[in-house]
Amino acid sequence: MKLKIQRSHVSLAIAAFILYLAIHYWPVVAKLISSITSAAIPLLIGGIVAYIVNLLLRQYEHLYLKVFKTKQAQRYRRLFGIIFSYLTIILILVIVSSLVVPELISCIKLLVANHGQVVDKFVKAIEHNQDLNTLWDSFDLEKIKWNQVGKYLTLGFGGTFKAVISTASSVVSAVTTTVIAFFFSVYLLIYKEMLIRQSRKIINAYLPRLSETFFYVIKVINTSYSNYIAGQCKDAAILGISCFIGMSILRLPYASMIAVVTAIGALIPIIGAILGASIGVIIIFAVSPFQAGIFLIFIIVLQQLDNRITYPLIVGKSIGLPSVWVFAAVIIGGGIYGILGMMFTVPLFAAIYKIIRTDTRERLKTE
Repeated sequence: MKLKIQRSHVSLAIAAFILYLAIHYWPVVAKLISSITSAAIPLLIGGIVAYIVNLLLRQYEHLYLKVFKTKQAQRYRRLFGIIFSYLTIILILVIVSSLVVPELISCIKLLVANHGQVVDKFVKAIEHNQDLNTLWDSFDLEKIKWNQVGKYLTLGFGGTFKAVISTASSVVSAVTTTVIAFFFSVYLLIYKEMLIRQSRKIINAYLPRLSETFFYVIKVINTSYSNYIAGQCKDAAILGISCFIGMSILRLPYASMIAVVTAIGALIPIIGAILGASIGVIIIFAVSPFQAGIFLIFIIVLQQLDNRITYPLIVGKSIGLPSVWVFAAVIIGGGIYGILGMMFTVPLFAAIYKIIRTDTRERLKTE
């Protein structure tokens, strides 16, 4: 008994000493944490990608096992699932790009054409302004300090050169991060069973008393995020297709591009639909204000149908979170980390809500 007390005291003393060092040398610790975090960003992105791809991977592996039932063929199910999962995502991106890019180019051309007309009117207004003409006539070129002008142009060129280098380095860094994240996600998908077994052994070895509770919490969180991602993607696809069909029937411009924007916006809880509708109204307004009004009425009706019928059936039941807590999760997540925070906190709140609800029922039964 004394030995246990001494060990606990030693552990407490070591923890207190480490805490003291962390507080006393906090700038160094903060810099170290920042360096580790920035270095681990590709791995974090790869983990998120692997988690999302794993949703498709499970479906493809299930399909593969139904078609190929021999043991020799089953060895290749993981390879089959990974290849077709990534090909599916690439195919979706290609289809979306082929729908959006042509209309986006035509929309930019239209905006530039309208912008050119505005610039011409502005130039003509300056040319016919007597006050500005009088000011220009009184402008003496001989009084200009050309040395300072040359220095300014040199500095400006240097600043431009630095901006170009900074942009190039950012592009290279983004490409490197993407490549590392991709390969790390593939490694995670290949060895996911091994990693799960190792994690279970570590938790059982170091936290034997909390292992059951820990695995239960992880299971609930995993289910919540899986259902949320699958439900949001299904709802966004249905909303985007419905928007495209409706706009095609009403003969509204940029149907493909606005449908994709609406579908992407639907992935963001609550405010995503408003953002998608706002972008669509602005784009169509450049073509015809009357058609923009028609689109506004159409998108409001479509979103009401989605909020009352499609979303509760597909997403609402999957996460099981009341709307008041969804709103709270969106506000808190948006305040912490913007749009990504909103998308992250909704399933997290759903998992916490389910854990607390289950634990509360169990406690009330025992009383």
